[in-house]
Amino acid sequence: MEVNAISDYLKPNMPLPQYLPYARFLLDTDLSHTAKLLYTLLLDRATLSQKNNWMDERGFVYVIFPLSSLSDALRCSTMSIKRALRSLEDADLIERRRGRITVPNSIFVKVPTVQKCSPAWNDFVPSDGTEMISSMEQKCSTNQRYKNNLKDSHLIKTTAAPLTFGEYHNVFLTEKEYKQLKADFFGLDSLIEQLSAYIQSTGKKYADHAATLRIWAKRQKSEQKQAPGIPDYTFREGESL
Repeated sequence: MEVNAISDYLKPNMPLPQYLPYARFLLDTDLSHTAKLLYTLLLDRATLSQKNNWMDERGFVYVIFPLSSLSDALRCSTMSIKRALRSLEDADLIERRRGRITVPNSIFVKVPTVQKCSPAWNDFVPSDGTEMISSMEQKCSTNQRYKNNLKDSHLIKTTAAPLTFGEYHNVFLTEKEYKQLKADFFGLDSLIEQLSAYIQSTGKKYADHAATLRIWAKRQKSEQKQAPGIPDYTFREGESL
């Protein structure tokens, strides 16, 4: 048995070393290697901002990462970092907002609403014949439904990003969804606040907040016709979205 080995074979239940969340859609972009690593680093830092509720008045998460620190982290020149930041802005993957003179820029990390899977990850079958499909790959497969709507086959198309609503900033709607719901139902803002408080207090998760609000609004309207009182917005087992 080798003593003081610098590495070991991966075994079941072995903890993995620390790693960055490298987004799979980056494999299909024309970004430079430095830009891809930079986006990965910023995305990792953004997860900390999420936990610490670092967000602007719109509810958008941001990070503060000085150029010198980015340069040290990626072991490249500040000029390379500047070029990579510009390319990420051109790809609509980040937005930089100037702060005060003595404060570094705030960097808002964006996530594509439609992500294209790399062909390198499709139909992968290990040598033992079993099919391996990770949860992320399943999500990518679901998003293949939108590929026909992409006008450019080699670039990522981003659509309107969801906005945060409610007192706890945990209700997510696109601007189009909000306007449509506002036009269809009276008292939408009150329902949003109730959904925000309900999610915060119960920890429940809903896959589609627009659909949830639409169900709540219809149920409220139905219950108001039947009898006065406070409507019950809770969902029965298996009914939540």
